[in-house]
Amino acid sequence: MSETSSRTRASLASIFSRISGLGASCSQSALMDPHFKGLRAYANWLLSNYEIMVGASQIKARPLKLTFDATNVCQLRCPLCPTGLQMQYRDIGHAHLHMFQHLIEEVGDYVFFLDFFSWGEPLLNPRIEEFIRLARAKKIVSIMSTNLSLPLTDDRIDRLVTSGLNHLIVSLDGASADTYATYRRKGKFDLVISNIRRISAAKRRLGQTFPVITWQFLVFRFNEHEIDKATAMAADIGADRITFRAPYLDEGRFELSAADKQAIASWTPQSPLYQIALLNEALAAKSKSRCGWHYMSAAINWDGTVASCDTTFEKRDDFGTIGKNGEHSYMGVVNNPTYRAVRDRFAGRRKEPVDSVCEHCPTPTIMDYHRFINRQVILFTIGSLLAAVSRLFRGWGGGGQRPWRRSSKFPKPSAAADYPS
Repeated sequence: MSETSSRTRASLASIFSRISGLGASCSQSALMDPHFKGLRAYANWLLSNYEIMVGASQIKARPLKLTFDATNVCQLRCPLCPTGLQMQYRDIGHAHLHMFQHLIEEVGDYVFFLDFFSWGEPLLNPRIEEFIRLARAKKIVSIMSTNLSLPLTDDRIDRLVTSGLNHLIVSLDGASADTYATYRRKGKFDLVISNIRRISAAKRRLGQTFPVITWQFLVFRFNEHEIDKATAMAADIGADRITFRAPYLDEGRFELSAADKQAIASWTPQSPLYQIALLNEALAAKSKSRCGWHYMSAAINWDGTVASCDTTFEKRDDFGTIGKNGEHSYMGVVNNPTYRAVRDRFAGRRKEPVDSVCEHCPTPTIMDYHRFINRQVILFTIGSLLAAVSRLFRGWGGGGQRPWRRSSKFPKPSAAADYPS
């Protein structure tokens, strides 16, 4: 076979692989039951991309995605999490529903995605299902990440399943109790497994396909030998899919005991698929021309304070507040002097340093968040089309079944290596 022929075949294989990957991503997006947003939302999406391209100082585009922390309380003691380490730099509590209502009324028509998690365990907020219902009413795709290591009544599970939640991510880093407890300290492995089974059973009983249940497995050296076991377990316990992700092993960011530092230093997995190398100074400097968080997203804490992104933990790093009861405008906050100064600094219009955590970003790897959001908007839009076509064909050939009726069939569990690019 000639060298030219080999290259042609390799190129074709690469193209088909990309098409296959795009198709798989769109199909997975369709599983999340996305709904078309209004034309204003897509016009706002274009405006947001224009503003980040020109480095606008004051923005008119509403957020495309939000992170909302319904509580900053957690019952676990994970050693790489400031909440788990009980490093509280703000009061602890649960978000007020009234505050979230005002936020959604202001920007909900434009938001495509909403993450109901950040520094706390969202299910500890007893009204979290009501928050999700408000998001659903605005056709927002909602995602919740939970340790699921807490007792849940049958009624609570039913409320969660029928709330309109699209995606439930369960943090379960092991396929045995001993391995799991290495990182998820104070977590109860058997309780998490039982809760997954019960949520899956409730979906079947109530005729619901959603939320899609993802078992998220952070791969450390101490648990990577259980990857195959976990993959086999996922189907049995009722998870719709399982993903394996690389952990962010930065033992220098928070104050740790000597024993924890020594342990964490040995947790780097052997497989290069699950290793995250910290950015060097050159890459960090290259990324500093823009930050997607300053234009397309923000993190709202339980008390209404607004953080520039979901990796800043301390209250002193907040950029403003919409108020515990939502008495202040979100767009007013993201156009305040702090936000404008940071945007000017990143765009090169401001030479003097800004008194902000963004001046020395602790996580420069997420500055290109706008690329991730844009990709998700495209995939979920295509997923909406696929879902609509699927419902239409089911209606035509399903023995009189209405095309908008949800199917109660579950997708087959899938294993995927899911780690940052």
